[in-house]
Amino acid sequence: MTDEQKTALQRFIESDAFQGVVLGLIIINAVILGADTFSGVRDGAGPWLMAVDRGIIYAFVVEIGLRIIAWRAAYFKNGWNVFDFLIVLVSVGAATSGLGALRAFRVLRVLRVITVIPRMRVVVSALLDSIPGIASVGVVLALIVYVFAVIAANLYGPAHPDLFGDVFQAMYTLFQVMTLEGWPDIASQVSETHSRSWVFFLTFVLIATFTMLNLFVAIVVRVVEEDSEPVVDEVMEGQAEIRKEISALRAEIEGLAKRLPPAS
Repeated sequence: MTDEQKTALQRFIESDAFQGVVLGLIIINAVILGADTFSGVRDGAGPWLMAVDRGIIYAFVVEIGLRIIAWRAAYFKNGWNVFDFLIVLVSVGAATSGLGALRAFRVLRVLRVITVIPRMRVVVSALLDSIPGIASVGVVLALIVYVFAVIAANLYGPAHPDLFGDVFQAMYTLFQVMTLEGWPDIASQVSETHSRSWVFFLTFVLIATFTMLNLFVAIVVRVVEEDSEPVVDEVMEGQAEIRKEISALRAEIEGLAKRLPPAS
């Protein structure tokens, strides 16, 4: 394959039409995998669904093959390409295996939509980049829960051993409170024996839920904004180049208009 042919193949793969076909196959495959979970659909159209599913797998294999031919070794230097390749590889193994557990991994093909849509790649990259910050907040949150659990086990453990019998039971109960899942019932049960326990629960909810959990959201939002800046800069640069080209075309048109003989 010559460099000219290779460049043409790369342009074809990166074209909107090609990407649209790949995205359409992913969506169709997702619908088929979901429909296959209904026994009525599986019994009535199972062979047809399986045939279409196999066809989509072969199409994905051809697509990956074209990408490898176009970029060769450079294809595997991109982390998203490696992710795409592994998903297709696992899908082929799951489709050709007779084991039901492995066939369940066919649904991983739906994750390919992340590699097709650039904005989704930005979101996933932001989530990965935010892991260090989330881990730091998680450690602080675990310490807060542990401190409150020790306090609760000493204050309310003797009267409510099912909720605060020991520090681990207390941490589990406080985790339920932190998620706001049935925490009024827990607080009401404790208030029957400790009338001022509302102070403890209100303080914990304000610190653990409304403050710490919002920090998780703030970290992810900040990282998304940082990761989106290169994309925004690229769009702005593209718009600036388009404006320059329009200005140049306008100047050429004006120059040509001046060279035209005046109308008689």
